[in-house]
Amino acid sequence: MQRYLYIARHAHALDDAASDAERALSPKGYKQMARLAKGLDAKELFHPETVWHSGLLRARQTAETLLEGLQIHIPLAQKDGLAPYDEPADIADELNALDKDCLVVGHQPNLSLLASLLLLGGGAFQGIVFAKASVLCLSRIKVGAQATPWQIEWHLSHKFFKR
Repeated sequence: MQRYLYIARHAHALDDAASDAERALSPKGYKQMARLAKGLDAKELFHPETVWHSGLLRARQTAETLLEGLQIHIPLAQKDGLAPYDEPADIADELNALDKDCLVVGHQPNLSLLASLLLLGGGAFQGIVFAKASVLCLSRIKVGAQATPWQIEWHLSHKFFKR
C-alpha cells in the first residue's frame, strides 16, 4: 500500500515569549498557513491520518491551523524527538514502522536531518532545507514489514501559492 509522510516546518512565530517553547505563531504565521492550506486543498495533495508535532507551541499551532484550513479532523499527538536540536533517529524508526499517512510538524535543523535520514539511511547531510511554512511529501510502498525506500513526491512552501 502506498504510504505518505508529510514533513512540515512551523510557520512564522513571535519573538516575545517567556521561553522558546512558548513562542506562538504570529499573525504572519497564521496567514502563511492559511495560504498553504488553501493551496494544498485546491491541489488535493494532502491526506494525513495522524499528526505528530514537537512540544513547542508554534509547531502545535501550525498543525492545528493547517488541519483547520483543510477541514481535516484528526487528533494531534505531541512527540519527543522533534525539537530543533533533537537527534532524529528514534522518530525516524517510529515513522518507518508506522502504517498510516502521517503529518510531522517540527523545526530546523531537526527536520532536515530527519528527511535526510529517511531518504538516505544515515549521515548528517542536510540536503533538504525547510523554509518556514513549507511541507515535504515523501512516499513509499509498504506491505506488512516490507517497504520500498522513501522518495520525494513534492516540496511546497506557502510562497508557491502567493498571488
